[in-house]
Amino acid sequence: MNTASKYLAWAISFLLITGAILTSGCGSKDSPTGGKQDTDKLKILASLPAEFTEIDEQKVELTFAKTVDKASFMQGFYIYPPVRNTKIEYGANIITLKFLQALEQDTNYHLTLTTRIKDVRGNALDSNQTLTFKHGKLQSNRISGNIYYENPTDSGLPVLVNLLSADSLLVMSQNFTGESYVLQPLNPQEYVLRAFVDKNLNGRYDSSMEPFSETNIANQPMVNYNLNMVYSDTVKAVIRNVNPVSNREYQIILNKVVKSFEKTSVEDTEKNEELRIFALNHNADKITVLISETDSTKLKFKLTNVNDGKGNITEESSITVTGSNKPDVTAPAIISTKPRNGASVNNLQPVLEIVFSEIIPVNNFKASLIEVESKREIPFRIIKSNSTIYHVQPENELENYKSCLLTIEEETSDLSGNRLAQETRLVFLPIIRD
Repeated sequence: MNTASKYLAWAISFLLITGAILTSGCGSKDSPTGGKQDTDKLKILASLPAEFTEIDEQKVELTFAKTVDKASFMQGFYIYPPVRNTKIEYGANIITLKFLQALEQDTNYHLTLTTRIKDVRGNALDSNQTLTFKHGKLQSNRISGNIYYENPTDSGLPVLVNLLSADSLLVMSQNFTGESYVLQPLNPQEYVLRAFVDKNLNGRYDSSMEPFSETNIANQPMVNYNLNMVYSDTVKAVIRNVNPVSNREYQIILNKVVKSFEKTSVEDTEKNEELRIFALNHNADKITVLISETDSTKLKFKLTNVNDGKGNITEESSITVTGSNKPDVTAPAIISTKPRNGASVNNLQPVLEIVFSEIIPVNNFKASLIEVESKREIPFRIIKSNSTIYHVQPENELENYKSCLLTIEEETSDLSGNRLAQETRLVFLPIIRD
């Protein structure tokens, strides 16, 4: 090989080696940092103890799929009944609630987690949800019903149902998609039920674009209430149907909750005469009336000046149905009392509540009130009657720290004369501490 050929071969080798080194150097650079952004919703994975079981160690442990932002948890967490003295401990993805005060006996505790709770990257909880635990006996009250939509295109959208106490504390919050809902298990008490179609999924009611429903719920073990999801100030109240319970008791069902009405009348259209109404009970979208005995004649039920509380007045709404000839043979029962038997009251002139399974005419209500130790009879007045709910109150202040006994006597009966199966006794202790 001559000298020129040697130089050419050397030059080619040098270029090949240099290219290999440069290529290797480029391949050794670090990959760009980063990756897929975390946009997954926050989820709760488990609770200890398990839902519906006993809070036996004065604490509840919540396990989430990701680390929870502490500040957002405080904004989006609720417990009912309130536990004022609660310590919250934060772990990586576990939050422990320690209750530093005695819990109420035979009471359900509802822990509500809302979409205000977020993980450390700002992702909100996937939905409002309530976990229920018990302390003592699990209470089993239930509220349920169908969901009706003013606008059929809203069907299938999430309905956020919020259950509040009578003093507007959040008890439970759940999302429902479909034709029905159920809230359970609940403590025996009165509630306020609010629901709206959460179109923009922000957890707040927008009156300009979202339908809404609200009602008061009586203290009863089983309450059936249909959610009529209507837009504000667009629908007038009308009678949807009338359900006969017996030949003396009828339930007028309205299409929405009403605040008031001027007059109720029932006419036997075949005899062209108006039937006597002995008593009526209005609860949200249902009016129960006790009337003269009927048979299978045609009955016209009419309401006048019905006010839904939103400014809509229905001057008249009526419906004609076939009467019932089924006699009333069902004995009334006492569903609940307030206070509970054996409880104390912080008032020397308390209002005592008795909830019956049906309307009790005031003349058929038989009760007595005495001071237990002395057997002294205590005069009382009836401040709410002719209803399923009775309120009675001592005429004068009771003696402090002296037990009292309210007896609902067995002779108490409904309009048809069906009596209570047995008398009910309510012992309570008035306590006023200085």
